[in-house]
Amino acid sequence: MSNRPIILLDFDDVVVLNQPGGFGGYDVLAPNPPPELWSRLFHAPATQVLVEAISEHRAQLVLTTSWLRFLPREGFEQLFAKTGLEVLATNLHDAWEAPQNRGETRADAISRWLAAHHKGEPYVILDDELSGTGLHGSVHEKCGRIVLCKENVGLLREHAAAIRSSLSRPCEPS
Repeated sequence: MSNRPIILLDFDDVVVLNQPGGFGGYDVLAPNPPPELWSRLFHAPATQVLVEAISEHRAQLVLTTSWLRFLPREGFEQLFAKTGLEVLATNLHDAWEAPQNRGETRADAISRWLAAHHKGEPYVILDDELSGTGLHGSVHEKCGRIVLCKENVGLLREHAAAIRSSLSRPCEPS
């Protein structure tokens, strides 16, 4: 798997919009979640862009979301199965998570993951302007490896060209 491109993926405001009347991470933990949770949790237009990028580039996923605090790998795999996004589970990288440590920015967590696991594969970081702390102005942005989504808007079809560009060109190992 090591030569496949990598997508480092945040959830909130990228593929989960947490809009009023919608659902978010804490709803996944509810003892009796409403049945419509699984069909409405992930924003369909955003996940369509993500799934197309995975398919087109045979990309692997590394999760950077704050949801890593409360879900183990098996929990994510079950979540993806319940929401019809098994393709996310089947394309998780062997080192599938890049959690933030206390006091660390998202950019720090991603740089730490890349230092430990990156072998020069093309990569892109899909995050949002709010939780993507430290990404703006980072080496990743200077290399054109970041797509920052707007709050309550998420990943858009317009982002596909930037994702394609990042996943189509080699990168120096971290």
